[in-house]
Amino acid sequence: MELNKSQWVIQDKFDFLEYLNGFKRSDKVKWSKNILKTDSDVLGMRTNDVRNIAEEIMKGNFYSFLDLDIVDYYETIAIYGMIISRLSDKKQYLKYIDKYLAYMNCWAHCDLLQFPLLYEEDNIYLELSKQYLNDPRTMVRRLSLFILFQYVKNKKYLERIFSAILELKNEDEYYVIMMAGWLLSECIILHENETIHFISSSSLNKKIVNKSIQKCRESNRLEKEKKDYLLQFKVK
Repeated sequence: MELNKSQWVIQDKFDFLEYLNGFKRSDKVKWSKNILKTDSDVLGMRTNDVRNIAEEIMKGNFYSFLDLDIVDYYETIAIYGMIISRLSDKKQYLKYIDKYLAYMNCWAHCDLLQFPLLYEEDNIYLELSKQYLNDPRTMVRRLSLFILFQYVKNKKYLERIFSAILELKNEDEYYVIMMAGWLLSECIILHENETIHFISSSSLNKKIVNKSIQKCRESNRLEKEKKDYLLQFKVK
């Protein structure tokens, strides 16, 4: 099927879905569904095939593809997200990421996203992160933290990250806790003094703190002595 079209029309949606079914790996569907925990039907496609299809669509009129809202499978939503991740037009990015929030329904839909013009336009993403943090949708809150993860190496964003984690004191959703714990563990590894002070002096969600310590102890970037030291900050 030709993917780098000058214009996608409604009939192309059905042709595209038939084309994707040619990549279906029936023996991987159940396994993929279990790993992804997605509400969508799954084709079990190889990640490289999904990525290559998105890249080929990008060579043509990809906006008309996005406007068809082809979200029938986990993979079609992933393709949507991969295309958005390559948009360099601020206005268009904001338009389509807003639609994507309604479609993503698993951790992989969140974590595959990239952020074009991250540093040139960083206030865009920081504002989105702040907005998403209190969204009722689990994966949107996870995305809020995933955005902040892009800034974790830069110490000047620590207070923004700490502020977000403080707001999650009553968070109980597994996939949000996991991302928050991962984010906080990176803060410990990269900015130990500031983060230990933050953990020691703040009333935080104990699941996030404990998950961050677990992640640190699983990391190959910390020595055993440091891992043992962190155990004192676990919350019972």
